[in-house]
Amino acid sequence: MFSIGETVLYGHEGVCIIERMEEMKVGRSKGQYYVLRPVYHNSSVVFVPANNPLLLQKIRPILTKEEIDELLRQTAQQEVEWIDDAAQRKSTFQAIVASGERGQLLQMLRLLHLHREALQQRGKYLRASDEQLLREAEKLLHSEFAYVLQIPQSQVNHYICEYLK
Repeated sequence: MFSIGETVLYGHEGVCIIERMEEMKVGRSKGQYYVLRPVYHNSSVVFVPANNPLLLQKIRPILTKEEIDELLRQTAQQEVEWIDDAAQRKSTFQAIVASGERGQLLQMLRLLHLHREALQQRGKYLRASDEQLLREAEKLLHSEFAYVLQIPQSQVNHYICEYLK
């Protein structure tokens, strides 16, 4: 399914390199595990059981620069609507973060940034739960975009904003 040395995206870990396959014994069972090394946290190691489809589906190929740019173009053209009900908004945004679907994450980022700007003009701030979900979404996207675009993670927001204005 995946190759040794391949760069992938894994769940909330972000961009990882598949270092090797290793047979391990966990509890009473033995099995093959993908050994992943997160690019931006190289002191960490992630072990993903090769026989667990639920965890394997969290391993995804990273996007190309062209795919990122196209995704940003599409997101800029889409209308986004603020969800007034805080509980519903939190639930919706948590589902988006959990899915890791990049298009929805970008729409969510755009929506939260636009809302934050509107609030700041009135001397107000985003709710703490919105800020937290914004940071989680940025973390998911920034590691992949920075790696692919070969820019520091601190510059990814600027790159995204240039498309989404």
